[in-house]
Amino acid sequence: MEERRRRKSAPTINEDFSRFWRIPEGDCELLSARYSTQSFGRHSHDRYAIGVISSGVEKLFYRGAHHLGATGSVVTISPGEIHDGLPGSDEGWMYRMLYIDPAWLNNVVFQDGVSSGHIHLFQQALTQDDVFAQSFLYHHQVIETSNPSLERETILLELVAQLFQRNGASIKSSDAAERDAVKRIKKKLEDDFDKNIPLEDLAKLVDLDPLYMIRVFKKNVGISPHSYQIQKRIAHVQNLLRKGASIAEASFCCGFFDQSHMARAFKKVVGVTPGSFRNSR
Repeated sequence: MEERRRRKSAPTINEDFSRFWRIPEGDCELLSARYSTQSFGRHSHDRYAIGVISSGVEKLFYRGAHHLGATGSVVTISPGEIHDGLPGSDEGWMYRMLYIDPAWLNNVVFQDGVSSGHIHLFQQALTQDDVFAQSFLYHHQVIETSNPSLERETILLELVAQLFQRNGASIKSSDAAERDAVKRIKKKLEDDFDKNIPLEDLAKLVDLDPLYMIRVFKKNVGISPHSYQIQKRIAHVQNLLRKGASIAEASFCCGFFDQSHMARAFKKVVGVTPGSFRNSR
């Protein structure tokens, strides 16, 4: 009887849910949801709506016709485009969405020429792109759990640039002295390893657009500025642990949001937990 009650009260993987949140980077809005009975009436957004269907089927009205989006479908809807959304099967659909302010895109992503409003870039609301779909779903989850602003904005810019370039948009570029810019960024991240540095501040430091700055850095160093800073933090954590500091103390002193965040990053870089590393003295 007790086992039957537990099974009845336990949530199932097919239950509907929705989680909506906003991040300060670009004032972007994000949604993770599963709908089996929800039917959205015809409407439009004042933002770009970009997402990926992770399971099930969504039926979508767009530009005068109905379309079906199955698992792996990439959703791309420009601002002002009338559309709806309803279950395309008994199972419904599950997806992750990103809603992006056109003004933010104009400032940080597009090549000069889009100064206001938005461009109707997407001809189709649903397309298949397995590589981008997997990347989007993974990084959308990272943004959901990430605390450092530098990490969130780096992921956001790279995802958006990847999608818009695949659709033919021209992305900002620059002829700045790349090698010198990378040296200055590295020094800033090394000197202020324990501080949360906004991406915009790094970009201003070397007079580059944020997206282009990330690409220049990755091309020369092999990793993003955020990953570089994390590695410098872990190096300092190791030094403190070698000297007998507690794990909590090392985490706090090196700028991590909390101890669990540090522990995950530590194992990813070092290969063992901070506790194992400290106890090996």
